[in-house]
Amino acid sequence: MKKTLLIFCALYILNSPLNLIQGSILNGMAQADSVPVKKHSPKTASWLALVPGAGQVYNKKYWKLPIVYGGLGATAYCIYYYQDLTSTYRKEHVARLNKDSVNFNTELAGESDYTVEARRNTYRRNMEICVAACAIVYALSIVDACVDAHLFYYDVSDNLSMAIRPKLNFNPVCGSATPSLALILKF
Repeated sequence: MKKTLLIFCALYILNSPLNLIQGSILNGMAQADSVPVKKHSPKTASWLALVPGAGQVYNKKYWKLPIVYGGLGATAYCIYYYQDLTSTYRKEHVARLNKDSVNFNTELAGESDYTVEARRNTYRRNMEICVAACAIVYALSIVDACVDAHLFYYDVSDNLSMAIRPKLNFNPVCGSATPSLALILKF
């Protein structure tokens, strides 16, 4: 009998720390072992969006990076291309106005003064349009990152849906059917 009582006491003493640890975890007292959940901050995403693509990475929308960098890269290349042509035609135009035969471009010798000036203006206008397009792509990437950050926890479930279906309306006065489209919203 003493051996049985001793065994039960020993099992109770050995089992008590385990119960204490399990109870504290269940009651939320042992927070040191748990991993803290990091809250998604729209403010952080807004600041990171100033670096192209960083806001998309913070929002875990990695598939948007090629779009952002592709848009910025394409517009930057166009800016470089049209700046080079603008510079070439500007130098030629200035050389023709100053009657400077040393600085004439031999590739443009067959073009008239009016054509050189018109192409210079056209290339400069195209370059300025590309600068504006680059700014728009950059601004859209910032807006996209901010909106994505604000809608990060937004739940889009199957209960929210919209459908456009064909419908046949019957007119009892005329006795004819009229085909139409029905817009069905489910909340």
